[in-house]
Amino acid sequence: MGRIRDAVVTGARAVRRIPIPATLSHQALSEARRPNPPGHVLKSHAIEPEMIGRTRTVWLDEHRAGNGVIVYLHGGAYVSGPFASDWAWLSRQAEARGCAGLMIDYRNAPDHQHPVGRDDVESALAVLAADGRLAGRPWVLAGQHSGGGLAVVIARRLRERPEIPTPAALIAMSPWLDLELSNAGISETDQSDPVHERRLLRDAARRYAGRTSLDDPDLSPINARLDGLPPIHLSVGMRDLFLSDVRVAKLQLQETGADLSYREVSGRLGLQLIPRKGEDIERLHREQAELLERVLS
Repeated sequence: MGRIRDAVVTGARAVRRIPIPATLSHQALSEARRPNPPGHVLKSHAIEPEMIGRTRTVWLDEHRAGNGVIVYLHGGAYVSGPFASDWAWLSRQAEARGCAGLMIDYRNAPDHQHPVGRDDVESALAVLAADGRLAGRPWVLAGQHSGGGLAVVIARRLRERPEIPTPAALIAMSPWLDLELSNAGISETDQSDPVHERRLLRDAARRYAGRTSLDDPDLSPINARLDGLPPIHLSVGMRDLFLSDVRVAKLQLQETGADLSYREVSGRLGLQLIPRKGEDIERLHREQAELLERVLS
């Protein structure tokens, strides 16, 4: 039995490290994309797609915007998304709070490179502000994975955009904060994250960045000062590739005296194609809901 067990373990480790062509990885992500809400979201909300400039957006219960708006930036490594997990999170929190949700389907690589995704989000927010749909009502900026990193970038840049109301809070779930993947601490999670995931992310980063250096703060906000941000809830999975970077961001935010809530959950949180369940996730959702209740009241 010992030899059989050793062979199985060795084989499993080898499979985890077999190079997967980037084209296949990106194709799988593209096929997992859900540009429209899944059935359970359609049944729970009034759905209204809207083109804001060149940016595709989808409203959940826009008629409830007077109670606040959750603006959500999806994950997908800047090459795909949104996924079922993105819709599920936005639906859950908007329904619990009785407010509106807005999915910004910013454009992705390889067809669109930086700064198109960033500009899509800022342009949509500027139009909403000019229309009065963000004025006089609190709104929250949230995102997961690449969308979480982009949310941090946008929140930082809005400090220089007085025409756009500042978000009342920021929720970043396993945010991709360093497109260089340069943190030496990544080796701590290497046994939890297959090597091909890092290869996929490096390829996705190059596709999205184009000619922009990967260390640019608008791509890798870990390289920028994180002071002056609104109240923030930051979370990450203990088996996520981004664990070390998120911990660094946590320390930076604490040093600036930020209004910070932080949660590490067991297992993985980043790049979810389908919603995760479990006690850890339920606790995370409750903490996020508490922040939404506090800032949207």
